Amino acid sequence: MSIRTVTSVSAACLIACASVATAQTSVDRSFQPVSKDCSGIQWSERALATYPTIASACQGVEERNGKTYVKFQGKLNRNVNRGEQLVIDFKDGGQVTLTPPPETNLYVNGERTPVSKLEKGAELNFYIAEDRLAAQFPQTAEPEITTTRMVIVPIVVHEERLAASLPSTSGEWPLVALSGMLALSFGGLLTLYRRRR
Repeated sequence: MSIRTVTSVSAACLIACASVATAQTSVDRSFQPVSKDCSGIQWSERALATYPTIASACQGVEERNGKTYVKFQGKLNRNVNRGEQLVIDFKDGGQVTLTPPPETNLYVNGERTPVSKLEKGAELNFYIAEDRLAAQFPQTAEPEITTTRMVIVPIVVHEERLAASLPSTSGEWPLVALSGMLALSFGGLLTLYRRRR
């Protein structure tokens, strides 16, 4: 086996790895923006399976540093274990459960408030970015996202409901193909090594 052949095999292996990485990234995306309004947001299968009414809860679309965000508003329905979980009623549809990191502070009515002290009925504004299914809260009294940093708060995903809702498409075959490419590449390198000794 020539060095050129081994190089080709290695390149094919790298392409396979990149394909798997790209597939994983596309799975992580929360939506695809087609236009800069709520009707132009194409939510991912994962997002719709997790929260079927997420599209109707959209309150606006904004852009920051080349990334698109969907704006949501809601009222706190329940504060579990002093901020361990926040159950929020979406405005115009559905409910979302968030798990803020300890010591997280959110702005409510212009005041910086620890999540442990949030009371039922508190009005909250948050965003979901196109590349991550997580709630993001502005860290200023102003609700806009154009000039402030954000705190990311994970959304509770009910895996049982998600598994039942999502179709089984690729399965384990990409990993099997990747393993085969790695084995083939390793075998080619061993053959080259033995022939050059």
